Amino acid sequence: MSLASILLAAAVTVPAGVATHADGRAPIESLYRASLSLVDRGWTAEVIAESAPSGSAAPLPIIALTSPGRGPAVWILTGVHGEEPAGPNAVAASIEDLARLGAARPVVLLPLLNPQGYARNWRYLNVATYSQDVDGQSVGDSSHLLPSVDDAARARAAAASSPEAAAVTAWILARQADYPAAVSVNLHEDNLIDEGYVYSQGVRGAQDPLASSAVGVLRAHGVPIRMSGTTRFDEPIEGGIVGPVTDSSVDELMSAREVVVDGRVLPGPRADTVLVLETPAAALPLAQRVAAQAALLGLIAKELAAPAGGR
Repeated sequence: MSLASILLAAAVTVPAGVATHADGRAPIESLYRASLSLVDRGWTAEVIAESAPSGSAAPLPIIALTSPGRGPAVWILTGVHGEEPAGPNAVAASIEDLARLGAARPVVLLPLLNPQGYARNWRYLNVATYSQDVDGQSVGDSSHLLPSVDDAARARAAAASSPEAAAVTAWILARQADYPAAVSVNLHEDNLIDEGYVYSQGVRGAQDPLASSAVGVLRAHGVPIRMSGTTRFDEPIEGGIVGPVTDSSVDELMSAREVVVDGRVLPGPRADTVLVLETPAAALPLAQRVAAQAALLGLIAKELAAPAGGR
């Protein structure tokens, strides 16, 4: 490893006492090491924030990596919810594919957005599981930047729901100058569904061909996909795809035409393609879910390797 990699690895040494889990997920140390290995390929690594919510053993870094080339970029996000381990593990298993993609065009990788959640198997920063009665603090919450439905000149929330959400979303907006989002892919899971689906939040909406390709890859790897009907949030599904929704997520932020920053309306990332993969966590073993999501990253690396000509 290069000196830079060694120094970065030292900076993200995981404190003693961080939990391991019986579900077969990789140790969190190995996830950091896998992503930081891209530094030896010329990528740049940054610590966006140190996450230390109440009850956690010690701070853990939220890191980001950017490929050497700048321009319209492929953004890959994983690990927003800590009890969804397939995405971070799929990224760690797909470093070679991501390195090849990064050699061909700009890439931004956010490999483990909620390291505390991963370590504790907690969905949110403040609560372990999804609940309709408790507001979970999501690392990807973007309500403080997204226009209100009633007044587009005002944000939906006066402030970020957590320091982590503030840091992550601010970093995303700041990097749009050098790495404007052309494609954004967020790997998720859901342990309350038996069939998965794909959200297509970007400018291209439900007709995005990459969304259809994603559905095909997941089905080819044995992931049951709900092809019609509704999600558990009553959102309509057609062909395994859910069109744009208003959910105040980081994915809505990536697709937003406008954002509200400190009371000012500014251009948003406005990515053409914004995909959110939802695999059914309780219905399949972790190894199969990781393999399916890694195959999706392989597909993305193959289909998007040609430099983008514009947004």
